[in-house]
Amino acid sequence: METFENPDVRIQDVMSVNPIIIKRGQCVRKAAKLMKEAGVGSLLVLSDDGSLEGIITEMDIVFKTVAEGLNPDKVKVDDIMSSPVHSIEGNRDLGYAAKIMAELGVRHLPVTKEDDLVGMLTENDIIELSPALLDITREYARIQYPESIDEYKEPSRREISGYCESCAIYSDRLSMNDGQLLCPECYK
Repeated sequence: METFENPDVRIQDVMSVNPIIIKRGQCVRKAAKLMKEAGVGSLLVLSDDGSLEGIITEMDIVFKTVAEGLNPDKVKVDDIMSSPVHSIEGNRDLGYAAKIMAELGVRHLPVTKEDDLVGMLTENDIIELSPALLDITREYARIQYPESIDEYKEPSRREISGYCESCAIYSDRLSMNDGQLLCPECYK
């Protein structure tokens, strides 16, 4: 399991172009509305000069604002965004991107071309093309970096995306139960 190279599938072939952005200083409520309107799970945060400063995900909003009882009209995106942001060149192969995402423990990866932001690659983009590729890279990360990737330490206590091992339907909310990843319906 040394390499994931597949020169036939490039990031630029499967990424979303024109990623949704938000400027620093905007409130979390505006970010949530933008995500809802665009049907996305993350926004890239840009500085006033247009440089990439961070990324805010729906999980950031839930865990760092809602769960803390904070007012989304008063919390700024730069207060809860992840920064610095890791990015990847669009001409790299998809397998390499999946490996990097697994190693970093991220589900969203901004895509660049000669340092210019050109798109966004998500786990869902990879799953649509090759569900097995994501499983392979997660297993690779679990083996190579067990002490550094917290999301793999207690799989029964987290939800992940993929196909339910009981009904085979795709879900963003799979949970481990008796050694199987199950959707909320099958978990009952």
